[in-house]
Formats: sequence, C-alpha cells, structure tokens
Amino acid sequence: MATSGRLSAACGVGVAYGLLAIGAAATAAGMPPAVTTTSPVRVWVDQFGYRPAARKIVIVASDRPLPADPALDVCDAKTLAAAWSLKDHAGALKPFKGGQKDGESGDFVAHLDITDVKKPGRYFVRIGGASAAERSYGFNVAADVYHAPGLAAWKAFYYNRADQKITEKYGGLWTHGLSHRGPNQATEARLYKYAGKPHWDPPGTEVADPTPHDVTGAWWDAGNFDKYMGNTMLCHNEMLLGVQLAGAAPKDGELNIPESSNGGPDLLDEVRYGTEWLIRMGAADGAAFGRVFEKTACPPEADTSPVILTAQTSGATMNRAAGLAYASIVWTERGLDPAFAKRCMDESLKSWNLLKSKPHPWPADPKDPRKPAYTGEWFFADFDRCRALAAACYFRATGKPEYDRIVHEIAGQWQGLKPGEDAEVYPAIWVYTHTPKADPELAARLKRLILESADGVVRQTGADRGYAAGLRGYWWGSNRGIGQAGLNCLVAAPFTEDAAARQRYLEAAEEYVHYLNGRNPIGLCFWSNMKAFGAENSVMVMFHAWVGADGKKESEKYIGEGPGKIGPFPGMVVGGVNGGMKRYVNNLDWRQNPWEFNEPDITYQSSCAALLYYFGIKRP
Repeated sequence: MATSGRLSAACGVGVAYGLLAIGAAATAAGMPPAVTTTSPVRVWVDQFGYRPAARKIVIVASDRPLPADPALDVCDAKTLAAAWSLKDHAGALKPFKGGQKDGESGDFVAHLDITDVKKPGRYFVRIGGASAAERSYGFNVAADVYHAPGLAAWKAFYYNRADQKITEKYGGLWTHGLSHRGPNQATEARLYKYAGKPHWDPPGTEVADPTPHDVTGAWWDAGNFDKYMGNTMLCHNEMLLGVQLAGAAPKDGELNIPESSNGGPDLLDEVRYGTEWLIRMGAADGAAFGRVFEKTACPPEADTSPVILTAQTSGATMNRAAGLAYASIVWTERGLDPAFAKRCMDESLKSWNLLKSKPHPWPADPKDPRKPAYTGEWFFADFDRCRALAAACYFRATGKPEYDRIVHEIAGQWQGLKPGEDAEVYPAIWVYTHTPKADPELAARLKRLILESADGVVRQTGADRGYAAGLRGYWWGSNRGIGQAGLNCLVAAPFTEDAAARQRYLEAAEEYVHYLNGRNPIGLCFWSNMKAFGAENSVMVMFHAWVGADGKKESEKYIGEGPGKIGPFPGMVVGGVNGGMKRYVNNLDWRQNPWEFNEPDITYQSSCAALLYYFGIKRP
C-alpha cells in the first residue's frame, strides 16, 4: 500500500486529504517564517482553524509591553495577499487588562478579533513588515474544520486498544502484531497475591488463584499497558456522554476500524470495546477485579509474560455496575442491539445485587474496617457517585421508586460543583434529567448545579483570561481539565432556555478547543501528529511504550520528525503543561519526568475527543 493509502487508512475515511493539500500551501515560497516561543512578538492561533460563523480570537503575546499599533494582517496562504488588516478594523486588537502583564501566563497579551474573516480558505496572520515579518501557523476557515481532527481523536482509541493486532488496513503506517494473547495472558489471566508495590509496578509474583479469566479488551491506560477499573470506567462513561451530546451525528464507517460497516455508529463500536471488557472483568456473581497488569514492550506483541489480576473489590464492583448500567441506557436510547443492552443491564445488576448482600467496603483495611484495603490497583471512581449513576440508570429503565430514592439520597446532597472539575457526576445528571418519571424538583436542582458550574467556566474564558481559556491551576494532566471544562459547557447548553446563555456556553466550550489546538502560550497543538490535518506544530514526541519508548530501536521511527521518522499515531492528546502555562517537556529524557507532560491517558482523551468531535459536527 502506498504511503498516501496508508495515511488514508489511519485517517479513517480519507477526510484529511483536503486539509493535507491546503496545509501544503502553508509552506509556500515567499511566506514569512513562523513565530516561535522566542519571537519578540508571538501570534498563536487554532492550528486547525475556525468555523466561518464562530468567534475567532487570535492571541498576540510578548515578554514586553506590546506596541500600541502593531502591523497585523490576515493573509491568504495561497496568494499571500492580505485578506484582512488591523489598520482597517479599529478596536479589533484589545490589550488584556489594559496592557498589564497576564499573571497566569507571564505574558503581555492582546486579543485579536478576526471574526469578520468568514470566507473559507487557508490563512495565516502576518506581524511586522518587510524583512522583519513573521507569521502565525497556518489555519483554515471552513464549516467542517474540526470534522477530520475530531474523527482522528476518536480513532486514537483504536490505536491504544489492548490485546489486539493492528493491520495496515486499519492502522495505515502504525501497525503491530497480536499482543498479550499468548499462554497465561489476557485470555487466561490469573489473580496474583499483592506484594505491596505501587500501582505502576507488577502487583506480585505469586499466583493466588489459578482460575483463568478472559480479560481482553479496553484500552491501554496511558503510556503503560495497564488497565485499571476506575480510570477505564471514567473514560468509558465520558465517551458515552460524548455520544449522547453528539445526538444523531455519529455514523457507521467514520473511523475505519474493524467494526465499521456493521450498521452501528463507529463511535459506539469503539466504546463497546471497553464495555465488553467491563463485562469480562466480573465473576459469575458480579464481583469485579480492580486491575489488569500487562507488561509493556515494543512492539507490544514482544511481551510474553503472564497477565496479572488484582483482587476483586467492592470499589471495582460498583464501578462496573455504573459503567454497564450507563452503557445499557445509551444502547437502548439508540435502538441498537437490544440483546447487548440487556446483557449490560443484567451484568450491572449482578454487581449491584452482590453489593446489597455484601456491603462496601471489601476487602476492608485491617487497621480501619470502614475503609477499603489497598490491593495494588490505582484508584476507583467515587463509590457513591457511581451508585447514584447506576441507580439513575435503573430508574430510567424500570421506573422503580427504590432507585429514585437512592438518587435523591446521594445526588440530592450534591452542592456547588467546581467549574469543569466534577465531570464524574455529569452522566448521572444527564441520565436523571432525561428520565420521564424524574422528580421535577430534583431534576431542576441538578440542572442548576450544571448551569452554575458552567457559568464559572464561562468566567474563565474570553476577555476574562489572557489566553481566552484558562483553568484554576495547571498540574499533571492539565489537558484533562481543559477537556472537562469544555464538556461542562456542552452539558449545560441544552439545560437552559435562555438563547444568549446557551450561546455563551458554546462559545466558552469552543475556546477550550482552540487552546488544545495550539492557541496557548507554547503554541503547541496538543494532539499527536496532526500535520496532515493542518497543524504545523503538533505533538511529535509522546511518552508511550509502543510509539514513544526511548532507547528502543523498534520505537525510533515513532519519535519526532526527520528522515526515517513517521511520528506517533495521530490524534492522541497528551497531558499538557504542568506547574504553569509554559512548563512543558518536549522530549523523553527520564531526568525531566516526561510522563508528567507528554504522556497520554485515556481520561485525557475521552473528554477532549468528545469536545472536539462535538464541534466537528457543528455547522457552520
């Protein structure tokens, strides 16, 4: 298969090709050089671009106070002619805080409003004149500007699937053999005695129970190959919420995955790869294992060591109950595969009913029986929040008052959701407020919680922040916070009847899209290997055991750019800045803890992919 065909396989249905052709124009002869983080004045844009009718804010930044009247032009990338000039648009450049330094980024910042640029095409912003001119990275203006990147973000889950083989037909340039399917591996994993090690190490070396368990499925958690119940369930549920927010838009055949052409939306096919893992993680009575340890290797199929399970716990069991109940609701809503929806509900109730007869916590901490013992997993999602989600789903499915009472008991006590930081409760609120027999008073209260937290997100965007989208703080995994802030607003938008408020929520959510796509203080598009989609400066170094294994010859071609390099697979979001808006490590030097910056994680991916896909289907 030619390189172009292999790239097409990676991009799903070849949707990247229009952008690839346009993107080539961005390096045409005669163009000024692109700004860098060391340029005297920097111009940062969304490197995919902007929708024609949407608000378009470009960030102009410097280490020193900005000049009062900089020469700024939006130029056509093909003709190099100015299509829009600041000198003709008085007031379009607004210094942040009247020209004072932005305390969040440490930059002097101004917002350049180019909303009037509506004609579809490829552009860049030129700053300065003659030989001193520089330019922003290129960007597109198009109704479907986020469509191809949004699909790539979902396709990235396929590349990160555990226990599979990626062939050229579906993976294009990024392929590997069948991994972790040998003797004593994922089809016949066994419970090991916990040896007291931290969650990133193998749980133990001694088999505690020789009974084999098939725990194939789900996704590698991050740069490592573990599969944790808590993190996977949270990712799975955000993916389901993303499907619900997308409405009828998801279609069959969008992603070019093995399940394409089966009649169901590819997005749900990808979710199902995790849903079926949740089913397999339960024993006959519904008790769920907490973690699957698969040793890393490059290529992944090179590992032949045993796959290890940690103990069945009450936390894992409730996580399983919540994830499967939610899956059942979404499949039922879509009218897809009723037998699968029933199976999900039946398996969920097994776990739920077990917890009724064998109350949480188990196994208990011997020093404090009120707390669960640590058994080598990472973490479990909050027990009561999961219980509320499961109960909301059961109530939606059956209308039984006993489940409604549980929702009241738990969700009725929720107060003051932090803006963009309590995403774990969004599915429960979404399900309950869309249940015909829901208590109107409780439903209204839950909607207000979402709206109030979304109002807080709005205050972190636009003219209120130097980079037009911000967080309470920037720490390990900050891009998860970016995605969830946007998700908060997407959940809020249909909850209000105020058209102006709805517009504010959607505009705020889109500002977080722009941040992810490169309009941030380091000018980096935080999605991996997106040059074919128009992004000139995207993540090309990703801490990952397959495509970012420093020192492994088999991984060299996936790390960075240059001769013989293809970079990591496209569409994976990395953790992002950590310790400040400009603190980022763009290498794999272990002395700099790269995993704290450029490692992916499925819960970074789930919120960010849901957000980008939403605007990829939004027109115009």
